[in-house]
Amino acid sequence: YVFDDQEGMFRAQMEMLLEKGRFVDTETLLKMRSGDVAIDGPTFHLSFDDGFKNHHANAARVLRELGVPALFFVPTGFIGADLETARRYAVDIADYQAPIEMMSWDEVTELVTWGFDVGSHTRHHARLSHLGEDARLRDEIAGSKEDLEARLGQPCSTISWPFGTLDDISGRALEIVEESGYEACFGAYRGTVEPGKTDVMSIPRHHFEVQWPVSHVRYFAQGNREISA
Repeated sequence: YVFDDQEGMFRAQMEMLLEKGRFVDTETLLKMRSGDVAIDGPTFHLSFDDGFKNHHANAARVLRELGVPALFFVPTGFIGADLETARRYAVDIADYQAPIEMMSWDEVTELVTWGFDVGSHTRHHARLSHLGEDARLRDEIAGSKEDLEARLGQPCSTISWPFGTLDDISGRALEIVEESGYEACFGAYRGTVEPGKTDVMSIPRHHFEVQWPVSHVRYFAQGNREISA
């Protein structure tokens, strides 16, 4: 999330990261992971989960001004949600403290028009490790892909699993991700992308929030213990 009063903090984080390295789009990230494109210096790939309206209204504006590419993962079943549905999603399902307004499909489409990538965050922000039936897994995983492709008129090749830890995904869910035709699947556990080693179906991400001090975000941006000797 990037609420109206947090734009300045978000901009400061992005400007710091631009000083430390460069941002790449999703296509380039995947080519770096496969080893087809060399990683030359500190390199960042930015993504957002959950489909909030403030991603479109606030985050995307800052990113466009700074020339930073990004990937927005959206739960297709909640795009365009009314206030009560948004409350149920944000508070009861995603564990936020209050309702957060969701993007409309027009706004998701506009992100694509602006040059950003859009991927799946399942249909209903499901904890995939808790869904035992293939039919339910396919509805959340393949169904959200179908929703995005129908709405946006382009292939949906990426997904991030809700909640993001390794305990929140199952082997069967990842099999269905592949069977559904996704090219890459993202978690939310910390780690770095290593060419030829990182599993394209379990790409790690460093979680950070807009209210965190710039120094805290810089700590992860500098690699911590990820930079090999």
